[in-house]
Amino acid sequence: MSKNINKNSYNIIPFLYDIRGFFILTLSYQNSLLTQIRFFSENLKGRHLECAIGTATFTMICMIYRRFLRKDKYQMVGVDYSAALLKGAKWKMRGSAIYEEDLRDMSFEDCSFDSINFANGYHTINGVDKAMKEITRVLKPGGTLFVNILLLPKDNFLQGIANWINRYGMEVGILKRPYTLEECKGFCSTYGYELIHEEVTGNAYNLKCKKPE
Repeated sequence: MSKNINKNSYNIIPFLYDIRGFFILTLSYQNSLLTQIRFFSENLKGRHLECAIGTATFTMICMIYRRFLRKDKYQMVGVDYSAALLKGAKWKMRGSAIYEEDLRDMSFEDCSFDSINFANGYHTINGVDKAMKEITRVLKPGGTLFVNILLLPKDNFLQGIANWINRYGMEVGILKRPYTLEECKGFCSTYGYELIHEEVTGNAYNLKCKKPE
């Protein structure tokens, strides 16, 4: 059984957090960094909310990629509940609005954002249903939500490593649990979204969703 996930789980030097995240991405998610950048950078538009932004390293790479493609401008807002990680985010994202917020009880007004990314966070949170209700509340009708969900490891030569990393994550409190694909298939109907696109890449289920107008 996993320990409760709390702020102390992320009380880590931002640089070490980024290194840890890279190894988890590679060995547990079995995704390439470029795959995730392409996926989440597509959703940067209008007034945008980046949930569980952490140190903002991943978000910054997505922004650089988006700028390279010369896409439309957007207004970035980032939130996380770890003050330790936000120190790095605020330093990197000078000029952007970065707030210490609990996703399960955000202070933003209803229908505040045109787009929301929930990258590598859904499977880490206790009370994720509360977080999703809040995310849905602050997203405008017609707005888009991009989210990925960690799946149970596939049966391949990396399965043992992925299982070990997942157990470690649950023990130290940075992972709630991975999900089955069958559980993930009900995401849109559970939270009241329209499905735009879904795909499985490695051990991750990627969803592009739209809030009904």
